[in-house]
Amino acid sequence: MPYQAAPKTISPLVTRAQLTLELTQRTLGELLGSSMRTAQRWAAGQATPAPNQLKQLAIAVHPRDAELAASIGATIGETLESLGLVIARAPELPPAAPAPPTPSPELTLLLVEAVVCAAAEALDASPRVVRAALLAGLERAQNAHLTVEAMLDALRPTPPAPKPRSRRVPIAR
Repeated sequence: MPYQAAPKTISPLVTRAQLTLELTQRTLGELLGSSMRTAQRWAAGQATPAPNQLKQLAIAVHPRDAELAASIGATIGETLESLGLVIARAPELPPAAPAPPTPSPELTLLLVEAVVCAAAEALDASPRVVRAALLAGLERAQNAHLTVEAMLDALRPTPPAPKPRSRRVPIAR
């Protein structure tokens, strides 16, 4: 059962809603499906509107005073979202990291040359030979839609699996 505040707590909210909507006690009672006398009891704190009436009141008040609508909803354990009056906002995502700056064409040539030389040194081969091999391999990778990260992961040696421990049982002497 939803929470509902005491009549003395709800009475000022009902009165504020009545004034906000510019209603008489008669029209307030009619809006919520009750009589003028019942609306008078609400105003005096002698009775409390039913939860469905408070929902109706919050919905009616929301376009003019969202804060009051939220307070009325809270008396019955509702929020503006649960009443369908507002859509809950998704949490804001942190801003994406900026893309690294694109190196100049001159710097790109120097970086590529450094990669070629590193490969040549690892192979103990001429950079001229390695350059052609790297070009062929990179073109094939690009055609296969491989990323540099995927290639690095595939080319790095995997560490050997740990050997299972042998269970030696001590020999009793």
